[in-house]
Amino acid sequence: MWIKVKCNQNIIKGDVLSYDETTELWVKSSTLASPLGVAKKDAVLKNEDSTDYIVEMQMQGQIEARASRDIPDQGGELNVENGGVFVDNNANHDGIICPNFLDQPSRVSGNLVTIIIR
Repeated sequence: MWIKVKCNQNIIKGDVLSYDETTELWVKSSTLASPLGVAKKDAVLKNEDSTDYIVEMQMQGQIEARASRDIPDQGGELNVENGGVFVDNNANHDGIICPNFLDQPSRVSGNLVTIIIR
């Protein structure tokens, strides 16, 4: 399931988002301390007469998120920084980064990787 939310214009597919109460926008997340979602597409203008940007955001299930660091082939526990995901096996969070598909190149920072948000 996904919903449309107001966001900054610099949001692109795979960015991990959290709500900023100051700006009242969904922005690139730096922590798992608040509910998060993942941008399904790039942000677009709400309509031609608006300066507001919106994005389709998914908050649970399987989705592709942007890696903020290189991701080991075995995947691991999900953590977030700078709007991207990385493996932190000391974390006890509500998500995982899935293992890499067989015979695929290693996943590096900036790649879209499959995650599952619980």
